[in-house]
Amino acid sequence: MESSSEQRLNHSPNRLTTGCGRPGCPCGLPISERFVLWAMRQWQHERALPVEGSPLHEGFKLAGLIEVLPDFAIAMDAFLFGARRAIDIHLPTCAMVSRDEATLVALCGLAQSDHDGPMMASLELLMAPTASRVAGIRLKAFATALAQAGLHLAPAPGEPGARLN
Repeated sequence: MESSSEQRLNHSPNRLTTGCGRPGCPCGLPISERFVLWAMRQWQHERALPVEGSPLHEGFKLAGLIEVLPDFAIAMDAFLFGARRAIDIHLPTCAMVSRDEATLVALCGLAQSDHDGPMMASLELLMAPTASRVAGIRLKAFATALAQAGLHLAPAPGEPGARLN
């Protein structure tokens, strides 16, 4: 039986179970995935170019990722305006991970682990071609910076894209 993207995101066999144990709850995610989820939700909530002093700006600054905040914001704008359908990103305080949120986190993992082919193929299914190219380039820059900051999202060896739909 195949599990949903939310379940795969939360129940990787190589991860210690933490958090409340509710299916789809972000509290059990590793810090790297929680950061990406928080950033997506905060971006959705602010809906503007992050300015100095905003929670998104301050979070990226605190994480040492301020230089890739524009890459992240452009990738998210590409998702918003180029998606073939509306993407479901919850409010920052929501206690559930949506399928779209899980997919975007998994796409960051693919970008970080140099699985550019599968990442771009997935983006092309989700988005208009021009938007998918922009999103792919910016997502790659963002994911690479996350790895350099110690926030690793890549699937375990031998599992390229195992958490993606």
